[in-house]
Amino acid sequence: MKLDGYEALIKDISLELMHYLVGQGAHQEIAEDVIQDVFVKILKMDIILPPNEIRPYMYRMARNQYVDHYRKQARFKKLLQYYLIPAAKQPRSTVNGPQNKRLAKVLRKLNDKDRQLLKLKYLNNQSIDQIASKTSKSPAAIKMRIPNPQETQKGVR
Repeated sequence: MKLDGYEALIKDISLELMHYLVGQGAHQEIAEDVIQDVFVKILKMDIILPPNEIRPYMYRMARNQYVDHYRKQARFKKLLQYYLIPAAKQPRSTVNGPQNKRLAKVLRKLNDKDRQLLKLKYLNNQSIDQIASKTSKSPAAIKMRIPNPQETQKGVR
């Protein structure tokens, strides 16, 4: 199989996976991120899988990427609830750890407006567009103010 044909096959499967993840309940943005990661990893691999093996391999990768994303999101949400909503305090053992202490330190330094944006996005599950509308700001301005959980956790590890 020529490399151009291989890339076209991967692209077609990626689109198929995107529809699959969205059909399974993933948000469009998350599905796009997951599929982009899978697509890049497949292209960076040192081996070229036969056409009959690439689809199941990509499905496994997408599923694993999505589960990882979901776990990180759940952990991030739990930490935000603990540190941003005093009434939601859980036992300290559920949020203790050096990386969580660093996150707590960062969250305590946030001003009230930024705390509110985090609550709207991650605890109230509002979209960037909804938050922009509610705060009379542009979506681009909101994106710049709200950290991505993956990037935040990378810096906190």
